[in-house]
Amino acid sequence: MFAFKLIFGFGIIYLIINSVKENWANLSALVLFGLVTVVQYILFLYFSETQNMLGADLFYYNKDEIKQILRASGMLNLKNIALLIVLIAICIIPLWMAVKSALKSKYIGIAFLSLGLIAFFVPNNMFQSKELNQTNNTFGQTASKSKWNYFFISNEENFISDHPEIGEIINGEESFTADAEMLDKSFPFWRKEDTPDFLGSYFNRSDEVPNLVFIVMEGFGHAYTSPKGYVGNFTPFLDSLSNKSLYWENCLSSAGRTFGALPSLTGSLPFGKNGFLEIEKTPENFNLFNILKANGFETGFHYGGNLLFDGYRNFLEYSKVDHIVDIGSYGGAYKRLPANNGDSWGYEDQAVFRKMLETQKLQQRPYFKMLLTLSTHNPFLINNKEYYEKLYNERLQSNLLNPEQKKWAAGFKNQLVALLNADDALKNFFENYSKRPDFQRTIFVITGDHSMPEITLESKIDRFHVPLLIYSPLLKETKRFHKTASHFDVAPSIVAYYRNNYKLRTPSTVTWVGRGFSPDLQPGKAGIPMMQSKNMMADFVSDQYYLHDGELFTLENSEEEPSNDASALNMINGRFNQFKRMNSSFYTTKKLMPDSVVINFMKKNK
Repeated sequence: MFAFKLIFGFGIIYLIINSVKENWANLSALVLFGLVTVVQYILFLYFSETQNMLGADLFYYNKDEIKQILRASGMLNLKNIALLIVLIAICIIPLWMAVKSALKSKYIGIAFLSLGLIAFFVPNNMFQSKELNQTNNTFGQTASKSKWNYFFISNEENFISDHPEIGEIINGEESFTADAEMLDKSFPFWRKEDTPDFLGSYFNRSDEVPNLVFIVMEGFGHAYTSPKGYVGNFTPFLDSLSNKSLYWENCLSSAGRTFGALPSLTGSLPFGKNGFLEIEKTPENFNLFNILKANGFETGFHYGGNLLFDGYRNFLEYSKVDHIVDIGSYGGAYKRLPANNGDSWGYEDQAVFRKMLETQKLQQRPYFKMLLTLSTHNPFLINNKEYYEKLYNERLQSNLLNPEQKKWAAGFKNQLVALLNADDALKNFFENYSKRPDFQRTIFVITGDHSMPEITLESKIDRFHVPLLIYSPLLKETKRFHKTASHFDVAPSIVAYYRNNYKLRTPSTVTWVGRGFSPDLQPGKAGIPMMQSKNMMADFVSDQYYLHDGELFTLENSEEEPSNDASALNMINGRFNQFKRMNSSFYTTKKLMPDSVVINFMKKNK
């Protein structure tokens, strides 16, 4: 139906121009039709490669980032360019011939305009399959939607959010409701720090302050990193490590892309408009890097790709991280990922892990290091592919997967082969780390940044469902938690642990979105907002409810079921709207708290 609306709009433009000069109108029609064809092809190609629809987030990547995405993912190749040229020719030539012919009829134009006008009065869901909407076929539901319509609406909403005065006129937007926790309504996320020490009771005390290592695995979703996942377990080492760890079965990432991982995991920070890292001048904030550094920790970040991507480097430099390692920091002794169309995302996971171990000195001073992997990124090209294909085939033929899991796994060979490689790199990392004396006083936090969009989602929540485990030789016991947790909970609980057990000096006021980990039976204190992409915040979890794009579901062990509970829908919508208004207020001022709060804390702890 959107196509007819588009025809109606172009038809009006054509008639206006035609009233001035017919040749101009004909030329405009050819240009516009060609442009629509190109955009439609790009939208379709993007969806076919990523299973995501492209929206206004396109405009939050610069020219070099877009070029790298297209080349490294394999979308920018001769075959796709040739198909685009053929498609343009097929669409434009008949139109050009019609313009040149004498068979021009105003009745044909009137007919198209009439269809376009009628389309505005037809409900959007009139031609959608009820059976499809009632299933968990997330791919089918998304594929059936108009890519052009999504792109247009996404940019329309993005424009309105850039101009709050328009949003207030259209939507009559209200301000958020101040609560007792807010120290100042001008800073809606600013509150006293009162996170309880949930982790301390699970650890033996160390004579020295423990080191902290975060490992964020690219694309590690629950679906294929757990025996309970619908694809099955393709990370045997991670699974074995989870049995020796504190493990959260139902952890949610803050975003469907990597842009959310760094600010959420280290700072429990709100999104702003398009993700916290997209804010040009990083607002003053507390995060694990600057809090631990103020307490004498050495800090570092290790990545195999380019840290200018997604604004990571700006955040790390703001936090005064001691050692920032990215694509320019590796020499010839380390292997890059295989190139695709002459371009590679960067260095393989084995190189990232090895570089960290080789450069981290044995020292009494504690350190906090964060590692972000890359090998499981589209297009899933890895070194030593034959070896991991063999492991994949053996797993597919074994009794480790049930028949349904084998069906899923058979359709995503490249992704799962890359996953086995990443898991093996993680295994080697721990084997080598365990030989170091400082291993015994190191705490490891391991999670995925989001699920792979290239592996079809069984349900909507699967995009965000990721493993989360905390492992250390200092652990007293292992435990599996079933309560829903999120990346927003990590930093508050880590800070509370170090403050309570090692007397670290920590801020008395914070701007955490999360409230830290809590026992399974304790009701949650905060909702979990999630951004699917840089311009789409349509997901929210609170208590046992999950809100996705206005639809309500109930969650049990991260399995969703549609809910018709109108009162619950109203309640969860209210909570989500409260967060969105607080988030909008923050983005308007670009301030989380008075700058003096952070400056004074850093001065006192020099």
